[in-house]
Amino acid sequence: MSYVAEHVRAFLSEQLMPLGLDPDGLFVNEVADVLDLEVVRTRTVVEESLHWLALGEEPTYDQGLIGLFHQPATFDPAHRAGGLRLPDLEKLIGQMLVSLG
Repeated sequence: MSYVAEHVRAFLSEQLMPLGLDPDGLFVNEVADVLDLEVVRTRTVVEESLHWLALGEEPTYDQGLIGLFHQPATFDPAHRAGGLRLPDLEKLIGQMLVSLG
């Protein structure tokens, strides 16, 4: 685990704690299309943040193809995370770009 990952995890933990969410137990899952909902990518919120930080960009998610879940590799509404929306995650990553960069 790198130094940067520790800072990202700490920042996300602080931000998500009031929502009762664990950044290592919250997954950003992506499907190829909205018809068959086959998951093509899954990352923890920490991994997702590190990805965008490495690119130096704030993400803009397509809410029809990407969602936040409590389980990896699923798009089942039963596992959808509440309390945090994709635009919220976009903003958190943007804040990290400024504060951790």
